[in-house]
Amino acid sequence: MWVTGGTGFVGRQIVAALQRAGADIAAPPPADLLDPRARRVAVAHAKASILIHAAWFTRPGAYWTAPENLDWCAATLDLVRLFAASGGRRIVLTGSCAEYDWTRPARTAWRETKPCRPATVYGAAKLAAWIAVAAFARQSAMSAATARVFTPVGRYEAPERLLPCLIRAARAGVLLDTGPAGMTRDFIDVRDAGEAIAQLALSGAEGPFNVGSGRAVSIGELARLVAGDQPLIHPTARPKRLGEPSWMVADIARLRRATGYAPRYTLEDTVADAVAQWRAA
Repeated sequence: MWVTGGTGFVGRQIVAALQRAGADIAAPPPADLLDPRARRVAVAHAKASILIHAAWFTRPGAYWTAPENLDWCAATLDLVRLFAASGGRRIVLTGSCAEYDWTRPARTAWRETKPCRPATVYGAAKLAAWIAVAAFARQSAMSAATARVFTPVGRYEAPERLLPCLIRAARAGVLLDTGPAGMTRDFIDVRDAGEAIAQLALSGAEGPFNVGSGRAVSIGELARLVAGDQPLIHPTARPKRLGEPSWMVADIARLRRATGYAPRYTLEDTVADAVAQWRAA
């Protein structure tokens, strides 16, 4: 088993979940997977039969529109080709809810049958990688799945992301410009996200799978979990960006049927853990 991006926000939780499951995890030398030679060396050292590809460009505030998404899409396709040539048999990509069509408003949980029509370069690159990998896997007698992750939060989260920003604002007693407080998201504890992806990789199930909590929570509700009755969101918050929908919540029934997955942590657990970590820091 090989996990690219295994030291990242989600990747380290995938590795931890695999270790708990007793999986044999490859540890090739750290490599810049955007470099063709480094990719070849990493694949040769990994000698793995299952690849979980969690490495990507994820700089907060930049990744939605960054041209680096195109580099990572191309690198992913070459990585998969090299992995297959080395004897690899199963590929699991980490996808995104950004692959879905954001222009069709719906206040029901999104299933994997929802049309894909990405509004961002990030979502388009993730979807393009999956379409090509799925087709390649079919003609190569390989197994392939993608985990469409919704909104992971929690341990080791980048300081620029929403939950850490809310925590800092609450501690400083200032208002935060978050965008519309009524925007609703599926916030999944990153530990649960890692567990779900690990279970998916070990299951052998194929195709797209949503990874979320299945719980709808508005940004205003998240702010109240962080700060209680303390005002935290600026009343003239900025408008939505990038065509993002007001509602993005996962239907995780398909993942549950394939793997038996169920979230272990409530959002209240996650927020309490994150607040404790920031206090300690």
